[in-house]
Amino acid sequence: MKKIFACMAPLLLAALVCSGCSVSEMSTLRELSRPYTGVYACEKLTWAGRDLLEDFEYIRLELDRCGAAVFSWERRSGGKGEFSLGYDADVEKGLVTFSSGSVRRTFPLGGGAVRMELVVLGRLLYAEFSA
Repeated sequence: MKKIFACMAPLLLAALVCSGCSVSEMSTLRELSRPYTGVYACEKLTWAGRDLLEDFEYIRLELDRCGAAVFSWERRSGGKGEFSLGYDADVEKGLVTFSSGSVRRTFPLGGGAVRMELVVLGRLLYAEFSA
């Protein structure tokens, strides 16, 4: 067992150093594992009851281990885009908070999905992203 640990410890340390994250940010096992990180695909996108998802090849939300999120999309009619912002997840409360500058929005996170509701131009925009 000691030999396995002696071999694995340098690999774990190298992985933490190469990840670009601060070890102090990962003080607990739950923080270290961060089960919510990864790429989420948009499964549902509606605005004022109209399905907008059919206009896109894909819409993705990527949550990395260090608190950065990227929305990326490609329209069927051509054109790609992406938007970067920060995030903070609270697994126990089942919430994820996205931030860009001084704007912060909190949404439900759980069951491998992020569900977003926003009022845009007086109408409800709903998006559901699944891992």
